[in-house]
Amino acid sequence: MYMQASKEEYNFERMKRIFIAVDIVNNTELAGLLASFKQALREERIRWVDPGNMHLTLAFLGDNDEGQVKMAGDIMSATAARFEPFEIVFKGTGVFRNMKQARVIWLGLKVPDSFYRMQEMLCDKLEREGLYRKEKKFKPHITLGRMRYIDSRERLSEILKEHESVKLPPRQVSELILFESILKPGGPEYRPLRRAPLEA
Repeated sequence: MYMQASKEEYNFERMKRIFIAVDIVNNTELAGLLASFKQALREERIRWVDPGNMHLTLAFLGDNDEGQVKMAGDIMSATAARFEPFEIVFKGTGVFRNMKQARVIWLGLKVPDSFYRMQEMLCDKLEREGLYRKEKKFKPHITLGRMRYIDSRERLSEILKEHESVKLPPRQVSELILFESILKPGGPEYRPLRRAPLEA
């Protein structure tokens, strides 16, 4: 049984678009990597992610009401309490779907096996409560930019090869965060609603 959060902890008046993630602290190396991509692909119509908004999503839950948001937070906290803090290593870049239909430019991540167990446990619990539906295999990554079409696939391929061995300083992770995604004309705003420490 999951402990329900107090009314003082939450004050929701509408449906919220939520997801559970690991926050990625902005640093000069990551900002520099993003800047190099933006410069090399400056002629393309790409929506680049704000370095301050970068995160590793464990589960995207979509629109939920007050009770569902509380339940998601309780499940997140109960799951996080069973795992220890861990380290993320940033390495390599690539695209989703593929080079002919590139839609997302990503930064690769190397995470410990315990992270995969935690993500699977979290999603299984959320799915049992009807809050989440598994659709594809989980692949840890950080989104750098999104696009519907790219004119020069050759240039994109070149810059990906230039950064295929890129390795940034590791990130220590000690908590999971339940975020609200607020869609705005200038880009989404991610507002933390609840934090769950890793404390096993």
